[in-house]
Amino acid sequence: MLRQTAYRLLACCMLFMVSACGDSDSGSSSAVVANQVVLEKSVSDSYQEVRHIVLRGTNQEIGRAIAQLSNDYYQVPPMSFDSLQYKNSRNSYIQQHFPALAERQKGVAAYYGWGDSDLHDSSALWYDMQPVNCSAIFFPKTVTANGHSFQARNMDFYTVDMYEFLNPGHPGKGNKLFSRNFVMETYPQDGGYASLVVGTLDLLNGAYDGFNEYGLTISGLVDQNLGSDPKNLVPLADLERVDGLSYLQMVRVILEGARTVAEARQLVSNLKVYFPMDGIHFLIGDRNGNALILEFSEKDLSPRFVDPPYPGPTIMTNHSVFKTPTINTFPTIDYTQSYNTYYRYIRLYDYLQASVFHKYTPDDGLYAMSLVYGFVDDASEGTAKPLPLRTVWSLVMDVDDLSMKIKFYTVDNNTFKTPIFTDTYTFRLQK
Repeated sequence: MLRQTAYRLLACCMLFMVSACGDSDSGSSSAVVANQVVLEKSVSDSYQEVRHIVLRGTNQEIGRAIAQLSNDYYQVPPMSFDSLQYKNSRNSYIQQHFPALAERQKGVAAYYGWGDSDLHDSSALWYDMQPVNCSAIFFPKTVTANGHSFQARNMDFYTVDMYEFLNPGHPGKGNKLFSRNFVMETYPQDGGYASLVVGTLDLLNGAYDGFNEYGLTISGLVDQNLGSDPKNLVPLADLERVDGLSYLQMVRVILEGARTVAEARQLVSNLKVYFPMDGIHFLIGDRNGNALILEFSEKDLSPRFVDPPYPGPTIMTNHSVFKTPTINTFPTIDYTQSYNTYYRYIRLYDYLQASVFHKYTPDDGLYAMSLVYGFVDDASEGTAKPLPLRTVWSLVMDVDDLSMKIKFYTVDNNTFKTPIFTDTYTFRLQK
């Protein structure tokens, strides 16, 4: 995943960037329907904070609201372009391929008071930038008890702060990574489908799991094949010099512009996507029960559309499905390494094989994810020594019901070597 060099660049960027002040009026924007902390972060009881945000209005109003929330609650230091040439080139591409984001950028710029000649980047409002591991399964409606298609997923990450990530064994005093997360509903009134997402990193774009009003669902997971070659990743120092859309912005494009897997495939075919931090691949499903794995070529970052390798539920972990699509193509596995991507895939595959005649429920999806919870000390992502890795959230998305059932990591159960989660929250997109 993201290697130590990139983290050191980020640390330097965060040290020297100066945050804009924003409006003096910190009252809620008219687009903010709800803004509530549903899980409070504490030293002893919960690792993470989760904020539930509901936004309704024009895209420009939504953008302004996101800028205000980002400044008020996440202390976002806006990044800057080196020149107007880079800024205009990026914004021109966004205007052509993601006009809803272009409108939201106007709201971001208005909140901060940025003019046309200002070099700040209004297309992303990054905070706590880090990569992710994970496991996921898409269950088509043909194998479910209620006739609904649904998608289950674990989000896994290291539970340390930036300083310790760079200096293992030496905890810092900063905010721990992947500990300020959000569930966001957006209802744009002038372009783009309504969507419900869970994410982090960037309120403007940072959706790692979500679905839209038409029942299209998507989850982004690390692709170790793509991320293993540094040339495929945009160094943080060059982030403001590339054209196209980041993979997080691509997720938003898909959710806000596609109703089916086929439409998502067509939409992505026309995009130039870049990867800050790490390589990612995506599991996409729709209400009709269709699934697609979206990967990107390690040669030129062109999209690869991989059909599910098995009938029925579609599994994805962190290896390239294009290169190793079925278990008979996997390398030899060390079964003592329970967090290995191939081990997790086989664990889920065995569960599905043992229950092949079963009609699955969303709770079965959550149970399947419990078989591969992250609870290890791991150094596979570029750290100098093992660090604690945990499943940060576990969820299932019912794309017919337009609901998300999700539980969040709180603390460790060291006796049984497993993470302890909250009770299940349910969020629902309003039609």
